[in-house]
Amino acid sequence: MPPHGCHAGIGGIQKMAAHSGGNVRSARPEDLVQLAELLNDTWKNFELYGPTSAKGLFQFISRTPGFSLDNILILEERGEIFAFLGYLDWSQIMRITVEAMSLKMRTMGLMLKIASIFKPMPAFIKPGDTLKQLMITLAGYKDPEQLSVLLKHLNNQALQRGIEQIFCVCERNHLMLKSLKGFIRIDTAINLYVKTFEQVNLNSNKPVFIDGVDM
Repeated sequence: MPPHGCHAGIGGIQKMAAHSGGNVRSARPEDLVQLAELLNDTWKNFELYGPTSAKGLFQFISRTPGFSLDNILILEERGEIFAFLGYLDWSQIMRITVEAMSLKMRTMGLMLKIASIFKPMPAFIKPGDTLKQLMITLAGYKDPEQLSVLLKHLNNQALQRGIEQIFCVCERNHLMLKSLKGFIRIDTAINLYVKTFEQVNLNSNKPVFIDGVDM
């Protein structure tokens, strides 16, 4: 099944205001039940998504290198979780050095360089750079604007650590992309080929769930 996807790179150039009516904090063990329910509700109509539970989510967190409850940001109000965002710092797992860039990527870099004459722009990668980037892993939300609050908080944390790139993987025109307002966004089309271990028919007309860790 080859669905067309969107590998969206987003970057902030300065600290962003993240106003909300709720409280933003890291996840705690007692949140796992609500997180699993919100995750299931967010992705229930997506192909390749398997419903999880508090136990399943705990196992995912435990077995993923460089990932813990501290890597999950939560937006809550009066004990109710409205959105959460999990992220992975690739530098905690491996170092990726850029050897060469495609014509498309070189063109994007040139355009950002030209645009920086008129207003501040994030630094673009170039050959020889060791990538510093965060990958969105898990995300559950009731409204994209609530997820946007968490992305802005994550942006501010990343900038403090010298990281200017955040990546997420999703379908084109996915609702989650509405959360990226205010970010500089670069979309990269990808083709994903999937073969299941079981003899089941995959519905290529349905949107596909892709975990950032799998990429």
